[in-house]
Amino acid sequence: MSRNWTAARSMTCVAALSAAIVTLTACGSDNGASNNSSQSVKAGCATGSLSGGGSTFQPNIEQQWTADFAQRCSGAQVNYSGIGSGAGIQQFGTGTIDFAGSDVPMLPDEKQAADNRCGGTAITFPVTAGGIAVIYHLDGAPKLRLSAATLAGIFQGSIKHWDDAAVKADNPGARLPSTAVVSYHRADGSGTTAVFSAFEKAATTAWTLGSDKELNWTSGQGAMGSDGVVQGVKSTNGGITYAEVSYADANNLPTASVAAGKGDFVTLSSDTVSQAIDSGFTVTGSGNDVSGQVDFAKLQGYPLSTVSYAIACSHYAKGDTAALIKAFLGYVLGDGQSGVDALGYAPLPSSVLGRSKAAIQSVG
Repeated sequence: MSRNWTAARSMTCVAALSAAIVTLTACGSDNGASNNSSQSVKAGCATGSLSGGGSTFQPNIEQQWTADFAQRCSGAQVNYSGIGSGAGIQQFGTGTIDFAGSDVPMLPDEKQAADNRCGGTAITFPVTAGGIAVIYHLDGAPKLRLSAATLAGIFQGSIKHWDDAAVKADNPGARLPSTAVVSYHRADGSGTTAVFSAFEKAATTAWTLGSDKELNWTSGQGAMGSDGVVQGVKSTNGGITYAEVSYADANNLPTASVAAGKGDFVTLSSDTVSQAIDSGFTVTGSGNDVSGQVDFAKLQGYPLSTVSYAIACSHYAKGDTAALIKAFLGYVLGDGQSGVDALGYAPLPSSVLGRSKAAIQSVG
């Protein structure tokens, strides 16, 4: 039976949005004893503090992970800030944060900076999978279906009203208003933008903006972070954007079914994301680097699916940092994979998960 993500939004662990900082604080032991230096550390735990940041795709699941990890481990503090993949990679490279989140692998110059910071090798490995939702606000409209070619017209400015012939062709028989289209895109360096634009570039020749974390947009409104673009859509009748699906649910906004090329329109769900990653994600890194690429031409399932990564050093100068990185991200790749569909994500396929687990266990 297909898993339903919408019902899970009532969970008390529903996350803050991209500008929020996710914090793991120390918790007491199960028997109520006070936390002190003589207290033993449970297996799979470590003490100390970590700072992480980057992908705005991840904060909603990071809050769940840190809350659960806090129940297991006392004497640990982990902060994660959703500042965008580009900023996260940059801050990791300068040593400002201990680990980064990113929706895309590092570019060669970013990898060199990360390796220099680590004094060795920086490794990239998937920690979750999910779909990028096409989120809209259109009063009186039905549940929309949007093809890659129509999305190209919307985000490049050639489709200016919602009753355009291309939108009608995707939605035969639907009553569409003449409301003006207002597209919102990320103004900051964004892995979400890189994935969305890579999908468009692969799916339709109508897309002319290329693929990268930052694009030379020719139309639409820019905003910072996933929260920024979604808030823009929420306040604008006729607005549309792309972001992780939990932002749509948190703001009671609908999402479109999407088709690549002339394929079928597919609704975003945990099952359709898992199907897509199983069919289209290939690891291209070697050894303990598990970075890879999504071949959008091969995807079966939801066509705007991706993995999201953690970036860490293979060796940390401080042993307590290495121990806590291994403990926290080891949990993320273990019990942390359970229930992720309740927050709008999908567990990693076993073939990818096994390699990610080996990567984090190699950290020392």
